[in-house]
Amino acid sequence: MIRMVSFLIAFTLPAVYIATITFHSAILPLELAHTIKKSLENVPFPAIIEAMLLELIFAVLREAGIRLPSRVGQTIGIVGGLVIRDAIVRAGLVSYTMIIVVSLTAISSFLVPSHEMSSAVRILRFPMMIGAALFGYIGIAFGLLILTIHLCKLETFGTPYFAPLAPFRLGDMKDVIIRFPIWTLHQRSYGSQAQKLKQQNDSRSWKRRE
Repeated sequence: MIRMVSFLIAFTLPAVYIATITFHSAILPLELAHTIKKSLENVPFPAIIEAMLLELIFAVLREAGIRLPSRVGQTIGIVGGLVIRDAIVRAGLVSYTMIIVVSLTAISSFLVPSHEMSSAVRILRFPMMIGAALFGYIGIAFGLLILTIHLCKLETFGTPYFAPLAPFRLGDMKDVIIRFPIWTLHQRSYGSQAQKLKQQNDSRSWKRRE
């Protein structure tokens, strides 16, 4: 559950922040709105430019840390990030709240177990931010809708990417979000295209002694 929440944060948090600041600031509590407004007073750029600038800096630091030796790379990533963040905030190029949002987004992206999935999240974050900057929450909703439709159309070796959610198969839901006890899984997944869907009896099943 922590990984799923982190995936959603890494994917949508910057877009939600940009949409809230740009179009829907009235939904914020009054004290929080005043705090964010104070941090944005001396920033000359809109929220989308701040987010793009910080994402670019994080990408440069990440690539530099990968290509340097391990100890030097970690030092460059930590020290460089702290120094650059403090410098750009003091220069008035970005706000403290945007630093918090982008930092939380970067940390959440590290919790995604697959490297390819983490890279996809970082790439798809940019069109979501652009949609949020242009249309607010409506742009985020349309972006998520288009992405969901695309994923529902994908297939891997003839198996739908979202199976068994799309197409929905109730019998295959025992091993998706919450895994049922293994002695209840008598039937193989329909998406595996097995020749025999029913599994053979083995030692995993409970057997009654005569």
